[in-house]
Amino acid sequence: MQSSTSINQARHIHFRQIKAAPGTLANHSQLVAHRDIMLSKVVPLFLVIGTALAMMPVKPQVSADRSLVDFMLQNNARGVGIGDPALKQYCFNRYLPILKDVTDQYEADYNKCVSTYQAECAGIDAKYLEPRENSARIAKETCDALLKCDSNENYVDAFDCYASTGSTYSKVLFSLSSDGSEYGGIIRELYRAAESVAEFCVNYAERVYWENTDKTYTELQSCLDGDINDSTVKTTSTSTTTVQSTTKAASTTSTTSTSA
Repeated sequence: MQSSTSINQARHIHFRQIKAAPGTLANHSQLVAHRDIMLSKVVPLFLVIGTALAMMPVKPQVSADRSLVDFMLQNNARGVGIGDPALKQYCFNRYLPILKDVTDQYEADYNKCVSTYQAECAGIDAKYLEPRENSARIAKETCDALLKCDSNENYVDAFDCYASTGSTYSKVLFSLSSDGSEYGGIIRELYRAAESVAEFCVNYAERVYWENTDKTYTELQSCLDGDINDSTVKTTSTSTTTVQSTTKAASTTSTTSTSA
């Protein structure tokens, strides 16, 4: 009896296709880079903010064109904050934790999208396990019946057996083929629906990440320019709730598509 490996492989192929398309799940693997590598290049230029840099997590982060390295290099070239090391340290101490929260939230949202997709595919497999097992049973019975014909030592008996058995099971195999086409088409569409929800989920998480990152860098720049506003610390609180709500909505949509 054939295992469920082939269906799982097909499912993973679909998932890889999503990851290979621009603006989809692939963006996560293409964007993620190690912060510690970035920081190792920047610390020599900004020893004055060593305390702030120590707060950055040693784990993958989504990189932007305007990354932390680029941001700091740009400010170094402009001479921003050189005359006031205390201001620079204050600003980075204040906004690096916010950037960390934004990245952590993105990673949590992405993982939620992936786990939801995997759960949906597992649910689809479970729903059609019985038809798959029935098909495997019929295929085995047909093969066993035909193989028994070879146990006839007499050639005439053997070929007569193949003729009669083949005729008997031809209708069975035709039905098996029809059912296979029908179930395969249904499952394929359910996989596609789950992939669409996963793609939407990740794209939304990425959009929120970029918006919050850009906003935080803008506020950090204002701080370095001397414009300190306590209200800007609330950058991530609202967006975090929004992303979590959207992730739940994507999960609900995916569940509905599976039950179809």
